[in-house]
Amino acid sequence: MNPWIARNARARTLVVAAILVGAAGWTTMGLHRPARVAVETNQVTLGPIVHRIVATGTLQPIATVQVGAQVSGTVQTLYADYNSIVHKDQVLARLDPALLQAALGEAEAALAQAEAAVGQARASRAGLDTAAIDAQTKLTRAQQLAARQLIPQSDLDAAQIAMSDASAALRSGDAQVAQALAEVDQARAQVGQARVNLDHTVITSPIDGIVVSREVDVGQTVAAAVQAPVLFDIATDFSRMQVEVNVDEADVGGLQPGEPATFQVESYPDETFHGVVTQIRLQPVAEQTTTATTVGAPATTTTTIAAVVSYATMIVVENPLEKLRPGMTATVALNGSRVERTLRIPTAALSFRPPPEVLAAIKQSPEDAQTSVRNDATHRRVWTFDGTQFAPIDLRTGLSDGQWTEAVDGSLRDGDALVTRASLRSARN
Repeated sequence: MNPWIARNARARTLVVAAILVGAAGWTTMGLHRPARVAVETNQVTLGPIVHRIVATGTLQPIATVQVGAQVSGTVQTLYADYNSIVHKDQVLARLDPALLQAALGEAEAALAQAEAAVGQARASRAGLDTAAIDAQTKLTRAQQLAARQLIPQSDLDAAQIAMSDASAALRSGDAQVAQALAEVDQARAQVGQARVNLDHTVITSPIDGIVVSREVDVGQTVAAAVQAPVLFDIATDFSRMQVEVNVDEADVGGLQPGEPATFQVESYPDETFHGVVTQIRLQPVAEQTTTATTVGAPATTTTTIAAVVSYATMIVVENPLEKLRPGMTATVALNGSRVERTLRIPTAALSFRPPPEVLAAIKQSPEDAQTSVRNDATHRRVWTFDGTQFAPIDLRTGLSDGQWTEAVDGSLRDGDALVTRASLRSARN
């Protein structure tokens, strides 16, 4: 054989052997892939944070008037029903006026009797006035005669006594006339009250609006002795409505009138409605729960705990198509406290802890993942990953909008990458 051909054959044999050995080694590596860590991160940024407040409330008209009855009686006629559009001073219902008409007639008769008594008192007073004039004339004559000693002193004394009696009777007559006039005024007032009561049997609308509810039927008796019974609820307008929600005391500090609000109702799940905060009431709404604990029979210890303090917040919404109706439950989102520019960390990074299997794969001690900060709402721990090891960073947090959380202090800087998720995966080419 040619020596050159033999050398080439040996070279080809060595190359093939090397390829086979490499293929075997590659196959072995493929069957035993080393574990690697898949890490997801999110960067720390500078930007605004607006705390979102979510509360549940009920839609209601901006103004609702309860129309009641000031007098008792039986409902004789109804002129309005549910959803009726009514105008100011429009008659809504009538009560049976028979009893009140009788009361008015009785009051008018009493007035006529009192006026007759005034005439009688004045006539009596006129007679007393005449008697007083006569007594004065006799006294004057007696005084003149006594001055000339033509009559005894006893006659003069009798004339003076008669004059005194006449004067007293005249004053009594004046008092009787005044009393009779007062009784006339009282009777006239009773007539006026009876007439007003009779007028109140006609129930009218105090405003322009729509009847939301009707509480009575024809033939039903309403009693106004203790309090005025409600016959109708009338809403002024449905083109503008309001939502009343209770905002927790922890969130109300950053809420201001004029802030925009959005909400949804179950009737229109795919539609978002917009409104404006118009009022945050100062009156606190405190919900209390009472728990009773028995400490050795028969002694019982009762403890009252104040659960939640909230404040009623009113949100006005335009409703031109009148799709929203009173009583609908609205889930409202409000803008609370805010910071315009702050260091923000992804909220998902606050809940991350390196999984034990990941730590074992990178040969990092599980003790490194133990939380050493205080377990409260503001002192938290986040993690970074340099490709080989996880490193904790402790910090204090502030405002949060759900996606971002404010870093109040700590060693983080803008652009730092924080771990939000870590898992094991097989390494591939």
